[in-house]
Amino acid sequence: MVLEEEIPKFAAWIGPAFVAYLFAAGLVAVFAAALAWLVQSVMHGPLAAGDRVYRGVLGTLADLGGMSPRRIWALARLAVQESLRRNVLVVLGLFAVIILFAGWFLDPASVNPGKLYLGFILSATNLLVCLVVLVLSVFSLPADIKAKAIQTVTTKPVRTCEIVLGRMLGFALVGTVLLAVMGAVGWAFVVRSVRHEHELLADDVVEIKADDGSAAGFEGRTSLVRGHRHRVELDADGTGRTDTVQGHRHSVRMLEQGGVKTCEVGPPEGLLEARKPLRGTLRFLDRQGKPSTKGISVGAEWSYRQYIEGGSLAAAIWTFTGLTEREFPDGLPLEMIVRVFRTYKGDIEKGIAGSVRVRNPATGLQSDPIYFTAKEFTIDSLVIPRQVVTTTADGGTRQVDLFTDLVTDGTVEIVLQCLEPAQYYGVAQADFYLRRGSGSFAVNYAKSCLGAWFSMLLVTALGVMFSTFLAGPVALLATLAVVLVGQFREFIQRLFESQVTGDSQLAPGGGPIESLYRIVTQQSITLELDPSPAVTAMKAVDTLLLAPMRLGAAIFPSLSSLGTGDFLTGGFDIPFDLVGAHAAETLGYLLAFFVVGAVCLKAREVAA
Repeated sequence: MVLEEEIPKFAAWIGPAFVAYLFAAGLVAVFAAALAWLVQSVMHGPLAAGDRVYRGVLGTLADLGGMSPRRIWALARLAVQESLRRNVLVVLGLFAVIILFAGWFLDPASVNPGKLYLGFILSATNLLVCLVVLVLSVFSLPADIKAKAIQTVTTKPVRTCEIVLGRMLGFALVGTVLLAVMGAVGWAFVVRSVRHEHELLADDVVEIKADDGSAAGFEGRTSLVRGHRHRVELDADGTGRTDTVQGHRHSVRMLEQGGVKTCEVGPPEGLLEARKPLRGTLRFLDRQGKPSTKGISVGAEWSYRQYIEGGSLAAAIWTFTGLTEREFPDGLPLEMIVRVFRTYKGDIEKGIAGSVRVRNPATGLQSDPIYFTAKEFTIDSLVIPRQVVTTTADGGTRQVDLFTDLVTDGTVEIVLQCLEPAQYYGVAQADFYLRRGSGSFAVNYAKSCLGAWFSMLLVTALGVMFSTFLAGPVALLATLAVVLVGQFREFIQRLFESQVTGDSQLAPGGGPIESLYRIVTQQSITLELDPSPAVTAMKAVDTLLLAPMRLGAAIFPSLSSLGTGDFLTGGFDIPFDLVGAHAAETLGYLLAFFVVGAVCLKAREVAA
C-alpha cells in the first residue's frame, strides 16, 4: 500500500479545507453568474440580463429557505417506488450469480488470497451499486419531463429544489440498501473463502536434539491445502508457529493424551487484519556509507521504491518518533515490506539475507545486527526485544536496554542493510513501521464500505444534477466524463508540482508537450532531457498549460481517492480521521451538486 505522508488529524484538516472549499465555490459561482449574464445579454440585452440573473439568484435562495422536510420525504418515497417499478432488485440476483461462480476464476493458491478476495468483492460491489444509481438518476427526471408527468408535481405547492433533493435522497436510499446487502454477503464470502485448516501428524514432526541429548524443539511440515503447505518450528514445550506463506501463518500446539502425541493447527492469521502502524521518516546511505537523498535506481519506470546495494555500506534508515515504554513494554514489533531486485537468479525460494540494527540517534550507540531473510510479496515480522546485544569498543559484547540506552526522547533509528553482493533491497518510507496494535477487521470492512457509499452518493447527485438540464443519454455521458476526469485529479496535481519543482520523480514524463516530444523521439520517461534552451522553453509551455488544468481538475470529485480498499486489502486499519475527511469532502460536493441542480431545474420552468 502506497502511503508516503501521514494522514492529518481531522481537526487540523477541516479548517484549511473549508476555506479552500469556500474559495472554490465562490469562484465557480461568480463564473456561472457571469456566463448566465452573457447568455441573457445576447437574448435580452445587458440591463435586462442583469435583472434576470439577480431575480434568479433571489428566487433560488427563497426556494432553498422554504423547503419542507415532509414534501422532500414524500418525493423521496416516490423515487424509491419508481426504482422498485424498474426492478432494481434484479441487481442483487446478478451479484448472487457473480458470488456463486467467483470461485471458478479466483485462485485460492495466489500470493495473497485475502487481498484477492477482498479486492474482488469491493470492486464488484462498488461497480454494481454505482451503475444502478447512475442509470436511475440520469433517466428518471428527463423521462418525467418528456412525458409531462413532472407538471403534476410542479403545479402543486412543491419547490423545484425539493424535487431535486427528493430525487437525490430517494435514489441514495435505494443505493444504500443495495450496498448494505451486497456488503454483508461479500463479508460472508470473504471469511468463508479464506478459512482453511491444515493437518500436522505427529509422525511428520521431527524432534531436534540439543548437545546434551535433551529435546530442543520440533520441526515438520503441514498438509497441502489450497495449493500450499507450511514449515513448522516448535519450541521444546511443543508450541510455535508456521512460517508465512500466501500472506498468513498458523499457530501450532503439540498435545499429548494417553501417551499419544497430536498436533493442533490453529486458523490462519494475517489474512484478515487491521494493523495500526507507527510510521517513520526515511533517508539513505550510499555504497560508501555517506548520506544520500535517495537510493539507487534500477531502471524501473515506477520509482516509488528506491534500492540499496547489497554487500556494501549502503543502508536505508528510518527514524521513528513518539515511542513510549508504556506502549511497547515488550520491545518493538517491526514489520517490513522489502522488495528484492536480483542481478542474478540464485536460489529463488531461499530469499535474500539482510540485517536490521537499532541505533540511538543522539549517541550513535547501536545494536548488533539482527538477521532476517527477505521474501517477495510477504510482510516480514521481527520483534526487537527489550534487551539487545551491542559490541563495545574493545571488541566485547554487552546487553543494553532498548528504552534506556537506544531510545532518546521517544526517538530511535532502524538501519536496514542487504548482505548479499550484487543483490538489491527496494524500500519506500511506508514499508517499515512499528505495529501499535490491531483493530477490528469487521469494523475496518465497514469503514471501507463507507468509501463505496460516498462514491455512490456522488454518482447519484451528479446524475440528478445533469438530468435537470440534459436529456438522459447526454446526462449519462456527462456524468461519466466528470467521473473519468476526477480519476486523474491527483495525477494532474502531481504533474503540475513536478513541473514547478523540477522533480521528475513525482510524475515522470513531463507535461503534454514534453510527452509528445518523447513519443516522437522514442525517449524513455525515466531519462532526463538535456537542459537545452528548447527543452527549457518546452517545459515552460507545459507549466502554463498545466496551471489551468490543475485548477479545473481540482473541482472534480475523485471517486478513487474516496476509496479505502488499499487499506483493507493491505491489512491496515482505516483511520477515522481519513473517514471524516472523506465524509466532509462528500458533503461539500453533494451540497454543490444540489444547488446547481436546483438552479438549473428552476431555470427550465418545467411547469410552463
